[in-house]
Amino acid sequence: MLKKNNAQFAVEFVILMAFMFFVFLGFLAVIASKILESKETERQKITEDIAIVAENEINLAKSATNGYSRNFNLPDKVKGNTYTIKIISNRELVVDYVDKEHILFLQENVVGNLNVGANLIKKDNGIVYINPK
Repeated sequence: MLKKNNAQFAVEFVILMAFMFFVFLGFLAVIASKILESKETERQKITEDIAIVAENEINLAKSATNGYSRNFNLPDKVKGNTYTIKIISNRELVVDYVDKEHILFLQENVVGNLNVGANLIKKDNGIVYINPK
């Protein structure tokens, strides 16, 4: 009778340990999912922030009087990662960072393109020029 009781205890112990292992794996999966979601949200926020910095410079130039000129810098890297920024068809400001893309639509009368690093923005005759040649 004692042997049967020990065998039953061993089986119950193995079943309990297996159950606890699966619960632990479930917690790890949830935690890993939340960490990945947080990183993805952070990358999206960085992409939006870069676009907003550029948009603010353009809006500042638009609201200024003719003859306005200013040099400004966009960082070469953000958190050790490179990114691209460009203006498409003088209407869309597009920022690509890691695996995220953010698009802002610009008002009319914006000519030129943005660069990572140094940029020159001017306003003449109501038109904003970015890095004119």
